[in-house]
Amino acid sequence: MAPLPLWPTVFIFPLALAFYYFIVAGARTFEISPDDDLGSGIAQFSFLVIGTLGTLFLGYRAHVAPGNAVAGGALMACALALYEWARHTILGRRFHIAWGGDVPDAVCADGPYAFVRHPVHASYLLAFGAMLGALPSSWTLAIFPFNAGLFAHAARDDERSLAGSVLAFDYARYKQRTGMFFPRFGPKPAN
Repeated sequence: MAPLPLWPTVFIFPLALAFYYFIVAGARTFEISPDDDLGSGIAQFSFLVIGTLGTLFLGYRAHVAPGNAVAGGALMACALALYEWARHTILGRRFHIAWGGDVPDAVCADGPYAFVRHPVHASYLLAFGAMLGALPSSWTLAIFPFNAGLFAHAARDDERSLAGSVLAFDYARYKQRTGMFFPRFGPKPAN
């Protein structure tokens, strides 16, 4: 068996492991109830099969140009930084895994949540953007919109759950001030 080439291994392996990290860190961050099989299963499929294994499979079969490596690495670094900022902001606040229908005890408007409503999902979008940037192909061009749609659906589902909860009024006011995945620019509505 031939040894793995150094360049793809040095770049592709850490890029792939970042997706696995979302699973491990998420398990230590989000509340999971027995009814959350759907959300955890979808997230594990997205991060483990599509993200981790997909990056390894596609990465070892592609020539990664230095510019693509820099772009992909920079996007993944931003994704992980945003994820960690959001994750540390919500630790202990009873945030739940997506598609579970559960809501936290209060609306969080601290850390990255002061700017966007779904920074965790935004970090996932950045990670799959990193995959696309590092390994541009028809496969990654299909993988990115699939996962963008998946996490946009998760964010909308979370918002429906919040809109039907005791936090509905506070969340509606918070929603007026913040963007879904990107900060809202321009004049902010009066509180």
